[in-house]
Amino acid sequence: MKIHEFVGKRILKEGGISVPESYLISNDREIEVKFLPAVLKSQVLVGGRMKAGGILFAQNKDEFLKFSKKLLHKKIMGETPYGVLVEKMVNIEKEYYLSLYIDRYEKEIKILFSHFGGIDIEDNKDKIERHSLSDIQKLPKKIQPIVQKLHKIMKEKDLTLLEINPLVKTKEGNIMALDAVLHLDDNAIFRQQWAKKFVHEEYPFHFVKLDGDIGVIGCGAGIVMATMDAISLYGGKPANFLDLGGGADTKTTIKALELLKSLSLKNIVLNIFGGITKCDEIAKAIVSFKEKNDDIKLFVRITGTNENEAKKILKEHNIHFFDDMYEMIKSAVKGDFI
Repeated sequence: MKIHEFVGKRILKEGGISVPESYLISNDREIEVKFLPAVLKSQVLVGGRMKAGGILFAQNKDEFLKFSKKLLHKKIMGETPYGVLVEKMVNIEKEYYLSLYIDRYEKEIKILFSHFGGIDIEDNKDKIERHSLSDIQKLPKKIQPIVQKLHKIMKEKDLTLLEINPLVKTKEGNIMALDAVLHLDDNAIFRQQWAKKFVHEEYPFHFVKLDGDIGVIGCGAGIVMATMDAISLYGGKPANFLDLGGGADTKTTIKALELLKSLSLKNIVLNIFGGITKCDEIAKAIVSFKEKNDDIKLFVRITGTNENEAKKILKEHNIHFFDDMYEMIKSAVKGDFI
């Protein structure tokens, strides 16, 4: 489960990590200027907020009132904001990238660190160092105690990812987290009581916005990632990662399709392997969505539990489907049914 930044910052602060002074605005009635200049950050669970206009800088009161109201009511990549986090501006001398994550292959927590942080970190992937916790001494001395604190937080809070980008050195010499991306292990929500109120009710699935133009929906992280890889293999570019999760019903699938529609996508791939999920529930969602959005092409491969019922529903509504994933993806990349 993804955690909103303002909650993540509280967790970091409690764990001894320095963060900017801040407060949350949840609605228009709470808009209040407590300090200037200020950074206003939309609280949405998607990446790329800066480039999507979800982070604005207010130098005076007029800008603050205008920007805070704008961000409260602006969807970012299809997601409605939880609120707006207001932070005091920081004098940045240098930006770093730091992340701790669970390496499931090597079954241990790994560290990613770069002397280059910020919104363009993806352009500097070759400069990101990868270390084990046992190699922490290879990091700069001023970063090592930060990593130790983050490791403690990660274990106590059952996190699978803890990313700070940027981690900055201020002109006053402090090391401070200007962002906080935390992923909580879904299986551990029951023992992390603080997290229950932040379970995303509007979109009950895992979603990450990417830069491509082919929408992707699957039920299971593995099949979604395999679908994305296949799209890239045939020369396409996925627009997102969207995992419906196990047991997704018609309502959830329609929400997922509506979310991708909001990204102005014309081609959407649904790669459904029904285990817990019932394929006929997905098929009903596809039919319902297509009745209102005939201009959007859906490339559907559906197999598994209640597969025959699902295919019968699709046939009755003249909705094309594939039995082979690669044939489906080749068609989706081409943009037409072949």
